[in-house]
Amino acid sequence: MDDEELVQLKTVYDELWSDARTMIKNMKRSIYLYSFTGFLTLVFSAIMIGSAISNWNKILLGDVSPLNYVYAIASTFGVVIYVAFGILLIYWYNKLRNRYSRLILLEKTLED
Repeated sequence: MDDEELVQLKTVYDELWSDARTMIKNMKRSIYLYSFTGFLTLVFSAIMIGSAISNWNKILLGDVSPLNYVYAIASTFGVVIYVAFGILLIYWYNKLRNRYSRLILLEKTLED
């Protein structure tokens, strides 16, 4: 490394040092957003499950309109996507929370 790169690196470290608390707080909020969004996605998937069941029941009871088939297939497909996405968001929340737990704990102790 030459001197110019070291000066640039020191500038970056100084900026990180001065903004560390704010960055950790923002990161913590972003991590909790994964949890909130994952939970909402799973709640909406439960609503979509009800819609899919209702549409399939209409078909099974003899209402064979093409629109009912479209609704039933689309809502079933949507449920699969929503459930998978909700689980993925909760997984990422846990992964990020565990990865940065020491930083979040450190920020809490510095705040007190």
